[in-house]
Amino acid sequence: MAHALDGYEGLCKNIHGHSYVFSVTVLGEPMQEEGNPENGLVVDFGDLKKIVNENVVNHFDHALILKETSPFLKSLDKTLNERLITTPYQPSCENLLLHFIEIIRPLFPNNLQLVSARLNETQNSYAEWLLSDQN
Repeated sequence: MAHALDGYEGLCKNIHGHSYVFSVTVLGEPMQEEGNPENGLVVDFGDLKKIVNENVVNHFDHALILKETSPFLKSLDKTLNERLITTPYQPSCENLLLHFIEIIRPLFPNNLQLVSARLNETQNSYAEWLLSDQN
């Protein structure tokens, strides 16, 4: 995914890309139903991956994310950029993480609670959200 930070005083003011990695941690009670093949599972990892992949990864992968007021939009041929996404916010790692959380949280089954999420922009640079820090 690529982005640019409008008005930023460093190199990130330019359009540039990252190999983002999005991770989530959920909390729930393991199923306790003898004979059920899902006994002992909190959630099928495939179901969790499906929520994240269909609603975040598949939408944002290989996309260019720009603030809707970005000066770059004037010079881009939008017909050639089918994966151009504009946002009302500065597309920083922190803001993207909060956006991704807003997308996926309502899609979790009632027995699951999102307790942490992390968006790595690079191997060493990331934003992290913890439920325990809210309120």
